[in-house]
Amino acid sequence: MKQNIRKFLLAALAALCGGFFSAAELSDFTQGELYFRQNEPQKAASYLKKSIENGGDPKAYIYLAMCYFQQGKYADALSVCSTGMEVPGANKKVLAYDAGNIAFAMENYAEAEKWYSLAIAADSAYAPPLLNRANTLLKTGKLTDSKDDYINYLKLEPESPQSETIERIIALIDSQVEEQKKEEAIRVAEEKKLKEEEHRIAAEKARREHEEAERRKKLLEDVASSLQGTGMVNMSAGAEGTVGYDYESELE
Repeated sequence: MKQNIRKFLLAALAALCGGFFSAAELSDFTQGELYFRQNEPQKAASYLKKSIENGGDPKAYIYLAMCYFQQGKYADALSVCSTGMEVPGANKKVLAYDAGNIAFAMENYAEAEKWYSLAIAADSAYAPPLLNRANTLLKTGKLTDSKDDYINYLKLEPESPQSETIERIIALIDSQVEEQKKEEAIRVAEEKKLKEEEHRIAAEKARREHEEAERRKKLLEDVASSLQGTGMVNMSAGAEGTVGYDYESELE
Protein backbone atom coordinates (compact mmCIF):
# COMPACT_ATOMS: atom_id res chain seq x y z
CA MET A 1 0.00 0.00 0.00
CA LYS A 2 2.80 2.41 0.97
CA GLN A 3 4.63 1.56 -2.26
CA ASN A 4 1.53 2.45 -4.27
CA ILE A 5 1.26 5.78 -2.45
CA ARG A 6 4.91 6.48 -3.18
CA LYS A 7 4.40 5.73 -6.89
CA PHE A 8 1.38 8.00 -6.94
CA LEU A 9 3.34 10.83 -5.33
CA LEU A 10 6.20 10.36 -7.76
CA ALA A 11 3.77 10.51 -10.67
CA ALA A 12 2.18 13.64 -9.26
CA LEU A 13 5.58 15.30 -8.93
CA ALA A 14 6.49 14.27 -12.44
CA ALA A 15 3.29 15.73 -13.81
CA LEU A 16 3.94 19.00 -12.02
CA CYS A 17 7.43 19.13 -13.49
CA GLY A 18 6.16 18.35 -16.98
CA GLY A 19 7.81 14.97 -17.34
CA PHE A 20 8.68 11.68 -15.76
CA PHE A 21 11.78 10.81 -13.76
CA SER A 22 12.99 7.99 -11.55
CA ALA A 23 13.37 8.02 -7.78
CA ALA A 24 17.13 8.23 -8.27
CA GLU A 25 16.69 11.58 -10.00
CA LEU A 26 14.85 13.07 -7.02
CA SER A 27 16.75 15.25 -4.56
CA ASP A 28 17.49 13.94 -1.09
CA PHE A 29 15.04 16.44 0.31
CA THR A 30 12.23 15.37 -2.05
CA GLN A 31 12.75 11.70 -1.29
CA GLY A 32 12.88 12.45 2.42
CA GLU A 33 9.67 14.44 2.14
CA LEU A 34 7.98 11.58 0.26
CA TYR A 35 8.92 9.03 2.90
CA PHE A 36 7.77 11.44 5.61
CA ARG A 37 4.37 11.80 3.95
CA GLN A 38 4.18 8.00 3.74
CA ASN A 39 4.69 7.90 7.51
CA GLU A 40 8.11 6.27 7.23
CA PRO A 41 10.13 8.60 9.47
CA GLN A 42 13.21 6.39 9.72
CA LYS A 43 13.70 6.20 5.95
CA ALA A 44 12.80 9.86 5.58
CA ALA A 45 15.39 10.88 8.18
CA SER A 46 18.30 9.32 6.26
CA TYR A 47 17.50 11.36 3.13
CA LEU A 48 16.76 14.54 5.06
CA LYS A 49 20.09 14.33 6.90
CA LYS A 50 21.85 14.00 3.54
CA SER A 51 19.97 17.02 2.25
CA ILE A 52 21.09 19.06 5.25
CA GLU A 53 24.69 17.89 4.92
CA ASN A 54 24.69 18.91 1.26
CA GLY A 55 23.12 22.31 1.94
CA GLY A 56 19.77 21.37 0.46
CA ASP A 57 16.33 22.84 1.09
CA PRO A 58 16.18 24.46 4.58
CA LYS A 59 12.75 22.86 5.04
CA ALA A 60 14.68 19.62 5.63
CA TYR A 61 15.26 20.79 9.22
CA ILE A 62 11.52 20.96 9.85
CA TYR A 63 10.88 17.51 8.38
CA LEU A 64 13.88 15.91 10.09
CA ALA A 65 12.83 17.29 13.47
CA MET A 66 9.37 15.82 12.95
CA CYS A 67 10.87 12.46 11.90
CA TYR A 68 12.85 12.31 15.14
CA PHE A 69 9.80 13.39 17.10
CA GLN A 70 7.71 10.60 15.59
CA GLN A 71 10.40 8.12 16.60
CA GLY A 72 10.41 9.45 20.15
CA LYS A 73 13.86 11.00 19.78
CA TYR A 74 12.83 14.27 21.42
CA ALA A 75 16.30 15.53 22.30
CA ASP A 76 17.49 14.99 18.70
CA ALA A 77 14.38 16.69 17.35
CA LEU A 78 14.94 19.70 19.58
CA SER A 79 18.59 19.88 18.54
CA VAL A 80 17.65 19.91 14.85
CA CYS A 81 15.21 22.77 15.42
CA SER A 82 17.85 24.73 17.31
CA THR A 83 20.42 24.21 14.54
CA GLY A 84 17.89 25.09 11.85
CA MET A 85 17.20 28.43 13.50
CA GLU A 86 20.72 29.52 12.49
CA VAL A 87 20.33 28.52 8.83
CA PRO A 88 19.61 31.30 6.29
CA GLY A 89 16.25 30.83 4.61
CA ALA A 90 14.89 28.49 7.28
CA ASN A 91 11.35 29.09 8.49
CA LYS A 92 12.15 30.40 11.96
CA LYS A 93 8.57 30.66 13.22
CA VAL A 94 7.75 27.06 12.30
CA LEU A 95 11.02 25.69 13.69
CA ALA A 96 10.52 27.57 16.96
CA TYR A 97 6.89 26.48 17.15
CA ASP A 98 7.82 22.83 16.55
CA ALA A 99 10.60 23.11 19.14
CA GLY A 100 8.04 24.41 21.62
CA ASN A 101 5.78 21.43 20.93
CA ILE A 102 8.70 19.03 21.37
CA ALA A 103 9.72 20.64 24.67
CA PHE A 104 6.08 20.53 25.83
CA ALA A 105 5.94 16.80 25.04
CA MET A 106 9.10 16.43 27.16
CA GLU A 107 7.24 18.26 29.96
CA ASN A 108 9.97 20.90 29.94
CA TYR A 109 7.52 23.77 30.19
CA ALA A 110 10.08 26.51 30.75
CA GLU A 111 11.82 25.48 27.51
CA ALA A 112 8.49 25.23 25.70
CA GLU A 113 7.53 28.74 26.79
CA LYS A 114 10.87 30.06 25.50
CA TRP A 115 10.43 28.48 22.07
CA TYR A 116 6.82 29.58 21.68
CA SER A 117 7.89 33.11 22.57
CA LEU A 118 10.55 32.97 19.84
CA ALA A 119 7.94 31.80 17.32
CA ILE A 120 5.65 34.70 18.29
CA ALA A 121 8.57 37.13 18.03
CA ALA A 122 9.30 35.81 14.53
CA ASP A 123 5.70 36.47 13.46
CA SER A 124 3.27 38.17 15.85
CA ALA A 125 0.35 37.23 13.58
CA TYR A 126 1.18 33.52 13.81
CA ALA A 127 -1.57 32.23 16.10
CA PRO A 128 -0.64 28.57 16.90
CA PRO A 129 2.32 29.32 19.21
CA LEU A 130 0.21 31.89 21.04
CA LEU A 131 -2.40 29.25 21.89
CA ASN A 132 0.22 26.69 22.89
CA ARG A 133 2.10 29.20 25.02
CA ALA A 134 -1.19 29.97 26.77
CA ASN A 135 -1.58 26.25 27.50
CA THR A 136 2.01 26.09 28.75
CA LEU A 137 1.56 29.09 31.04
CA LEU A 138 -1.62 27.51 32.38
CA LYS A 139 0.35 24.35 33.15
CA THR A 140 2.88 26.31 35.19
CA GLY A 141 0.26 28.30 37.10
CA LYS A 142 0.91 31.66 35.41
CA LEU A 143 -2.80 32.33 35.16
CA THR A 144 -2.81 36.03 34.29
CA ASP A 145 -0.23 35.63 31.51
CA SER A 146 -2.07 32.57 30.23
CA LYS A 147 -5.34 34.50 30.08
CA ASP A 148 -3.67 37.31 28.11
CA ASP A 149 -2.39 34.81 25.53
CA TYR A 150 -5.81 33.18 25.18
CA ILE A 151 -7.42 36.57 24.61
CA ASN A 152 -4.81 37.56 22.03
CA TYR A 153 -5.20 34.22 20.28
CA LEU A 154 -8.95 34.78 19.94
CA LYS A 155 -8.25 38.22 18.49
CA LEU A 156 -6.12 36.55 15.79
CA GLU A 157 -8.48 33.58 15.35
CA PRO A 158 -12.00 34.81 16.20
CA GLU A 159 -13.55 31.94 14.25
CA SER A 160 -11.42 29.26 15.89
CA PRO A 161 -13.37 26.03 16.50
CA GLN A 162 -11.84 26.09 19.99
CA SER A 163 -13.24 29.53 20.82
CA GLU A 164 -15.97 28.22 23.13
CA THR A 165 -13.54 26.06 25.07
CA ILE A 166 -11.03 28.90 25.35
CA GLU A 167 -13.72 31.28 26.63
CA ARG A 168 -14.65 28.73 29.30
CA ILE A 169 -10.98 28.46 30.28
CA ILE A 170 -10.75 32.26 30.55
CA ALA A 171 -13.82 32.29 32.82
CA LEU A 172 -12.29 29.56 34.99
CA ILE A 173 -9.02 31.51 35.16
CA ASP A 174 -10.92 34.60 36.34
CA SER A 175 -12.64 32.51 39.01
CA GLN A 176 -9.36 30.95 40.09
CA VAL A 177 -7.58 34.31 40.24
CA GLU A 178 -10.41 35.73 42.38
CA GLU A 179 -10.18 32.74 44.69
CA GLN A 180 -6.42 33.16 44.95
CA LYS A 181 -6.89 36.83 45.88
CA LYS A 182 -9.27 35.83 48.67
CA GLU A 183 -6.86 33.17 49.91
CA GLU A 184 -4.02 35.68 49.79
CA ALA A 185 -6.06 38.21 51.78
CA ILE A 186 -6.81 35.54 54.40
CA ARG A 187 -3.14 34.52 54.50
CA VAL A 188 -2.00 38.14 54.96
CA ALA A 189 -4.57 38.69 57.73
CA GLU A 190 -3.53 35.50 59.52
CA GLU A 191 0.14 36.42 59.15
CA LYS A 192 -0.55 39.88 60.59
CA LYS A 193 -2.47 38.36 63.49
CA LEU A 194 0.36 35.91 64.14
CA LYS A 195 2.94 38.70 64.20
CA GLU A 196 0.78 40.76 66.54
CA GLU A 197 0.49 37.76 68.88
CA GLU A 198 4.25 37.22 68.69
CA HIS A 199 4.81 40.90 69.60
CA ARG A 200 2.29 40.61 72.47
CA ILE A 201 4.02 37.50 73.82
CA ALA A 202 7.43 39.15 73.50
CA ALA A 203 6.16 42.29 75.27
CA GLU A 204 4.59 40.20 78.04
CA LYS A 205 7.80 38.28 78.48
CA ALA A 206 9.81 41.52 78.63
CA ARG A 207 7.35 42.94 81.22
CA ARG A 208 7.65 39.86 83.38
CA GLU A 209 11.43 39.85 83.13
CA HIS A 210 11.48 43.52 84.08
CA GLU A 211 9.16 42.91 87.06
CA GLU A 212 11.31 39.96 88.16
CA ALA A 213 14.45 42.06 87.87
CA GLU A 214 12.80 44.84 89.91
CA ARG A 215 11.63 42.32 92.52
CA ARG A 216 15.15 40.90 92.91
CA LYS A 217 16.60 44.38 93.09
CA LYS A 218 14.18 45.35 95.87
CA LEU A 219 14.85 42.10 97.68
CA LEU A 220 18.57 42.80 97.63
CA GLU A 221 17.97 46.35 98.83
CA ASP A 222 15.75 45.09 101.67
CA VAL A 223 18.36 42.54 102.73
CA ALA A 224 21.07 45.18 102.59
CA SER A 225 18.96 47.57 104.69
CA SER A 226 18.30 44.83 107.22
CA LEU A 227 21.99 44.09 107.59
CA GLN A 228 22.79 47.79 107.95
CA GLY A 229 20.22 48.20 110.75
CA THR A 230 21.65 45.26 112.72
CA GLY A 231 25.14 46.74 112.60
CA MET A 232 23.94 50.10 114.10
CA VAL A 233 22.37 48.38 117.16
CA ASN A 234 25.61 46.60 118.04
CA MET A 235 27.84 49.57 117.33
CA SER A 236 30.27 50.40 120.24
CA ALA A 237 31.20 53.92 121.35
CA GLY A 238 34.61 52.64 122.55
CA ALA A 239 33.94 53.10 126.29
CA GLU A 240 33.55 49.46 127.16
CA GLY A 241 36.40 48.23 129.45
CA THR A 242 37.80 51.74 130.04
CA VAL A 243 39.13 52.38 133.53
CA GLY A 244 37.35 55.27 135.30
CA TYR A 245 39.15 58.21 136.87
CA ASP A 246 37.92 57.19 140.28
CA TYR A 247 39.75 53.93 140.10
CA GLU A 248 42.48 53.74 142.65
CA SER A 249 45.75 52.41 141.47
CA GLU A 250 47.18 49.53 143.35
CA LEU A 251 50.51 51.31 143.34
CA GLU A 252 49.33 53.88 145.85
